[in-house]
Amino acid sequence: MHALILAAGDGGRLQPLTNAVPKPLLMLRGRPIINHVLESLSAAGVTDATIVVGYLGGQIRTALEDAHLAGMTLRFVENDAFDLHNARSIWAARDVIPRDGGFVLAMGDHLVEPALVEALVCGADARCRLAIDRAAPADPRAAEATRALIRDGRVVDLGKDLDEWNALDTGAFWCTPQVFEAITPELRDGEAGAVFASLARSGELDAVDVTGRRWIDIDTADDLRAAEAMLAAEALA
Repeated sequence: MHALILAAGDGGRLQPLTNAVPKPLLMLRGRPIINHVLESLSAAGVTDATIVVGYLGGQIRTALEDAHLAGMTLRFVENDAFDLHNARSIWAARDVIPRDGGFVLAMGDHLVEPALVEALVCGADARCRLAIDRAAPADPRAAEATRALIRDGRVVDLGKDLDEWNALDTGAFWCTPQVFEAITPELRDGEAGAVFASLARSGELDAVDVTGRRWIDIDTADDLRAAEAMLAAEALA
């Protein structure tokens, strides 16, 4: 099973920590964030990963080449427009991702437990899928997370500013080559969320309910502390 991991951004909201170190290499419990991401994917059955790098990408290449992650084959793709948004990173990988099946799309700054990935890929077919976490309007995570509107097992809308929503986007997707076709010239320099919102509004994005599984998007210093706490809790479980 293959994964595409987006790790090209400059982590601007974590400055000054990211002034000289890319966000995926910030440390959590003694290991870089991206190592935790790769270990969860590996535990869920991913054997090959393509990592899109950009900002200080050489550091990520060097760190992972020396990491010796058991059982995983890694390759790297350069996003030379990392100052734009992350749809560019998906587009940059279009020629290296196998076109004979699907792949997991993961974020280099989202921690997800292996069981979440396993649920996402279980029974996956030729349609794109998003792992969603059911949430109520009062959920404090909705202030930062991308919101999703789910009906009859499908994502029908997606966006940070949705007024009507009932779930949160975990940042973990099952993609087919269709996702590259959805990255139109108008969407290419924007957010990946807009690409998946387009698929959702066309009825082409299924929802996988992973409510109760652990995940976190690391954007701020508070998120780093919350991620540390989540990993500490997992270690005690």
